Amino acid sequence: MSKNTKNEEKHSIEVAHDDKVFASCTFETLGLHTRLCNILEEKLGFKVPTHIQAQAVPVILSGKHVLVNAATGTGKTLVYLAPVVHHLLLQNDKQRINRADGTYALVLVPTHELCMQVYETLDKMLHRLHWLVPGYIMGGESRAKEKARLRKGVSILVSTPGRLLDHLKNTSSFVYTNLRWLIFDEADRILELGYGKEIEEILTVLGSRQDKSTVQRQNLLLSATLNDKVNHLANISLENPVTIGLDDKKIQIKPMCKTLSSLEAGVDNASDGLEKLTNSSNGEYNMPAQLIQRYVKVSCGSRLVVLMSILKKLFEGSATQKIVVFFSTCDAVDFHYLLMSEFQWPPNSNSEAESRLFLECKTYKLHGNMDHGERRSSFNEFKTEKSALLLSTDVSARGLDFPQVRCIIQYDSPGEATEYVHRVGRTARLGERGDSLLFLQPIEIDYLDELKRHGVLLSEYPLLKLLDSMPFYGRNPNVKKFVSLETHHWVLSLQKALESCVITEPSLKKLAMSAFCSWVRAYSAHRGELKSIFMVKKLHLGHVAKSFALKEQPSLVGGSFQKQLKKRNRDQKHKGGSKRRRIISKS
Repeated sequence: MSKNTKNEEKHSIEVAHDDKVFASCTFETLGLHTRLCNILEEKLGFKVPTHIQAQAVPVILSGKHVLVNAATGTGKTLVYLAPVVHHLLLQNDKQRINRADGTYALVLVPTHELCMQVYETLDKMLHRLHWLVPGYIMGGESRAKEKARLRKGVSILVSTPGRLLDHLKNTSSFVYTNLRWLIFDEADRILELGYGKEIEEILTVLGSRQDKSTVQRQNLLLSATLNDKVNHLANISLENPVTIGLDDKKIQIKPMCKTLSSLEAGVDNASDGLEKLTNSSNGEYNMPAQLIQRYVKVSCGSRLVVLMSILKKLFEGSATQKIVVFFSTCDAVDFHYLLMSEFQWPPNSNSEAESRLFLECKTYKLHGNMDHGERRSSFNEFKTEKSALLLSTDVSARGLDFPQVRCIIQYDSPGEATEYVHRVGRTARLGERGDSLLFLQPIEIDYLDELKRHGVLLSEYPLLKLLDSMPFYGRNPNVKKFVSLETHHWVLSLQKALESCVITEPSLKKLAMSAFCSWVRAYSAHRGELKSIFMVKKLHLGHVAKSFALKEQPSLVGGSFQKQLKKRNRDQKHKGGSKRRRIISKS
């Protein structure tokens, strides 16, 4: 038995019996170039591989097409970058690599932030390998500057799908005849964002160029969750692939299709090739063992007060607290960001020395309506802070690695269970401890059953205990404790102060009204089985307005929808049971 065979046998046994995040082998035993192993330790701080890296790297090194399914925060970026750099190191030892050779590897990612994150990791890996040139292209950047970089030559290119297709079609100096790797990172998100047509065209262009070249291309597909669209992409891009991270499910994949049908239109027939996949045979998701998952049940009118109270408690006395709060709309992010940046406590203080910001922490925001410069600035600054708060839409939910994030708060419901998994994946990464908190209204509590079907179990957060511990200015110490959340002395006091802040600031009130309208529309957009849980007709819009610190409900634009919601609010005021039920049945 050869030395390599013994190493592989030893490695496979250790991985199979090690339930921890990190494997008990080394990068060298995986077969990686010694120089690359040194870079991984010195520049990136990786001394040993994670489980998924130990499983996937040797297979990718073999040159086979690979489908990798693994939980977020397990080091998937290194899974594909390390083998690519390894092979290019070996090639350079035989024949010098020049920039004129063009692009050897293409990495496709769904968002600007993930594009920059992968590029920064790649840049560190290639710091001492000056003949290998990293690069990125994406929407929002100067196309002329990108064209100049491509003309000079980029060895490993990270890109969003739309911008890559643009250069493939229109930049004649873009050399990719030596392309050896095509990698889809966060493939499910790429397709969910509507890039199916672009991916199809990219595969067509690269496929036709490959037919004229003797270069053998290896395609890799990585995704934290698997669905029919990813299934279809696997069928048209992977040829006899090895599947990794699927708990030994029996998977059957057809050879690469000769003709490409639309990814969006072909979803219904996707199961003809690759079986419909989940993260395990019973549909459960792989969640980190060190992640503590809880939910807080709170009525809509008290949501804002509870959120502010939890954040205040988490940041008090902690110099290393990083928290991400997820919202459903860009308007909601903008409103809460401005509110948290301006809201002073205690209220009505005559002394400026007494009154301070309610949340004394650095606060950042991130959403798709921000310009590219703002997004990059928020992303980079939050990454480097030791203690900070990030308010974000789902633009931050996929693939992004924010170091040392301790807690994820899902203030607005995440929709499908897969979105819940991706959001909480921003914490408890690489074996570190993490907490997640999901906000649910009493009318939404059935969502817990939806998560339970996928093996995600949440315990209830002790909310009243938290509220009882909060300070109350002017409170009579002999007053009895309240058992009702809505009538709790702290809730009433803080809600009043928040409403006063909003009504006295015209810009804040305008943002609150816009956020209210967009939130209601987002709530009504839930699909499939979730429509029976998140029913807009069950909402009390007056209470929704309170969650944006508004004393009155703003008018909603949009005729019939506005009338329907107003009618429902009138119906909710009726206390006559049978009469109310008759009205509901007709609505």
